[in-house]
Parts: sequence; structure tokens; C-alpha cells
Amino acid sequence: MLSGMEQFDLIVIGNGSAGDNIARTLGRRGLKVAVVEREHLGGECLNDGCIPSKALIDISKRAGDEGLSWNEIVARIHAVQLLVRGSDPNGGMRGDGIELIWGNPRFTAPTTVAVDGRVLTAKNAVVATGTGPGLPPIPGLAEARPQTNRTIFTLPAQPSSLAVIGGGPIGLELGQAFNRLGTEVTIFEALDRIAITEDAEVSLELTMLLERDGVRIETGAAIERIDRTGGEVTVTTRRGAFQFQDILVAAGRRPQVPDGLDELGLARDSRGFVTVADCGLTNLDGLWAAGDVTGKFQFTHFASYQAHHIARHILNQRCEPIPETLVPWAIFTEPEIGHAGMTEDQARNAHTNVRTAILHAAEFDWFRTTGRLDGFVKVIADGDTGTLLGAHFLCARGSTLVGEACLAIQHGLTARQVASTIHPYPTASELFRWACAKLV
Repeated sequence: MLSGMEQFDLIVIGNGSAGDNIARTLGRRGLKVAVVEREHLGGECLNDGCIPSKALIDISKRAGDEGLSWNEIVARIHAVQLLVRGSDPNGGMRGDGIELIWGNPRFTAPTTVAVDGRVLTAKNAVVATGTGPGLPPIPGLAEARPQTNRTIFTLPAQPSSLAVIGGGPIGLELGQAFNRLGTEVTIFEALDRIAITEDAEVSLELTMLLERDGVRIETGAAIERIDRTGGEVTVTTRRGAFQFQDILVAAGRRPQVPDGLDELGLARDSRGFVTVADCGLTNLDGLWAAGDVTGKFQFTHFASYQAHHIARHILNQRCEPIPETLVPWAIFTEPEIGHAGMTEDQARNAHTNVRTAILHAAEFDWFRTTGRLDGFVKVIADGDTGTLLGAHFLCARGSTLVGEACLAIQHGLTARQVASTIHPYPTASELFRWACAKLV
């Protein structure tokens, strides 16, 4: 070790879900761990993603009834973030044996990092630096100074009209929330439908429900250019020009890779994400990568899963494949989307005999008693064995209901097994049970 270097067992770059999980797991095992963070604890989810967006969505459902101003809404969002973050500015890391170091890191070797005059070295290092918002290559977009998920929650005023570029989870959630707050919202999606990762019937039904509530949706939107003049943004498409007070970009993410690693030869894929072996190791000795920066599944819950296994690999100094698992997800529109397993198109491409069933929320008493009648569940099974292949919820509590479906699919249960399991009455969970019964 060169003079002046500080020796650790592990250096973790980034304090999002993946980095925090690995650092705390190994810090609690007695390893000497350094966490380097350049901006704020908690990663994208806490500061600019899951937490503030879900808070805004919840507030938007009742802001009109409570007469909240935009400043009051922003204050409530920040209060939620503070509650989740906790009162310890060190994030409780000292108690877990971790040294938190603030600064912008630069790698000088695969496991050696320079940070504001300090040089840290270790046997292993982890890149868990996540992603940032991407800007599609639309002429004039960058010059129009668009909002992203990193700026939208701190706007000085609520826009009267808002263009949303991107019909994925971020665009749909925030677009609907702002619409409910009284902003005129248009969502521009380049593909032929919004929520392209979802089963087609879910996507089309959600489109209908959003448009019913006043959100304008432009699919197949070929945006030619964007211009900002004073207090107005013009979105020019092949179908004409649209004027808005502001614009939100929610179309794609770009990996945030620490300085120095490209010069060291770090392997990246065609999108720029860090390439990792099945165990989480990069092509550089002793350097691991976890979470969104690897580009596999950009979800907080998957980052935690990845991190759990990588922490074990580092502790045991083994490179074993991280077990493949079913990864569910949710989109927190209202009604919510819950996604587990294959869509119908995917199932028909993989199986010769596929059966599906749809059951509408309005047929069940829990949804009737709460007045939340929109939506349905669609279940997909192998027509020969009855084994469940996919379940897709578009209904109240869809984000929660999908957990049971994920469990059933992950462990190879059949539609008959789910249908024969008693569920309490009246609950939303009956929807999944009786949809499975339609396949028996």
C-alpha cells in the first residue's frame, strides 16, 4: 500500500438501495467499510423518485378538497422525505461500523478511489451509483430547460399546463397527479401505446381511464422540435404544434458511472450501463456493480435483491450466479398497475397452449363498497398444466395484490391451487382468486 492511502475492506460508491444494503450488511459483520456519497443519502428513490412521487400522488387525490396551495404540497412532500430519511445526518452508519465520506470520487485503480484529497483503497469496491434522467435527442429540448424527476418536486409554482414526454411509469404517475391538481396535461409517447411494458389490454384500458379524467394522450408522437419562448413551451409534432407553460421529460434513464473507470477499461453495454458477470463482478478485478447502474431491472426492490447476494459474494469471496427470480413491479397510477410474470403476447411466444381470464373489479363487493370500480385483473396460464404464467392488475390496490400473484407464479402454482385457497370476504384479494377459478 502506498504511503498516504487509507485501507478499508470495502469501498461502496453510492448510497441508494443497493449500496446501502451492501455496506450495512458487511459493516455489521465487522468489515471496515467506507461509503462515498457526493450528493445526498438515500439515492434516487428517496430524493427524486419513489418517495416524493408517491407522496405527490397521494396528496393529489385530496388536495382540492383540502384547498392546498402548491407551496403547501411541496412542503408536505419534503416532510415525507424527512420522515423516511430520519433525523441522523449520518444515516445511522456509525452504528453499523461504516465511515461516510462526502465528495466526488475518482477511481485511480479498480479498488482505489481519490476523494477530495483522500485516497482510499480496499480489496473490493462496489459501484452503486444508479441512473439519472435522460434527454431524448429532440431538437431544442435541452435548450428548452425541461423539468425532470429531479426538479419537478421543487418547482416554484404549479404550471397551468404541462407537456410530459414519455408514457412510462414516471410520465404516467406524475402526469395523472398534476392533472388532478388542476394542470392541463398532455402525455407524448413515441410508441403506439403508453405503458409499453404492460399487457396490451392493461395499457389500452389505462389510456381510456386517463383520457376520461382529462389527460390528453398522444401516442405515436413524432416530436420534431421543442422551443421555449419566455413563459411558453411549444412542442411541434407531425400532427401540429402544442403550447404549454412547462415540460417534463420522463423518457429513459442514463447510467451514472464514477470518474476514472472508463479510463481503466470498465466494460459497458451499448446503452452505457455497466456490464457485470452473473455474480455481480465487473471486468475489473475486485470491482462489483449493483443496482440501476447495471441496467437489468431498474427497481429499488430488485436493487436490494441484487445487493443481498453481492454482499454474500464479497464476504465469502465467491463469484456465484445470482439466482434468477421473478421480478414484479407496480405503476402507481389510479387505478394501480401490478405486473407479475408474462404478458399474454410473451406467453403465446413461449407456450403452444395458453389460456387467459379477465375479471372486472366492479364484480366484487370490496370494490363496490369502496366505490373503486375501475379496472380488472388478467391471469394467464399454461393451457395444458394450468400453471400460472402471468397476472396483471389494473385496479385499486393492484400494487399490493400483485405480491400474491408473484408468489404463486414464482413457485409454480396452478390456477386450481389458487382458486381452492380461501380468501377473506370482502377483500380486494378475492379478485385474483376468482379470476384463477375461471381457468379451472
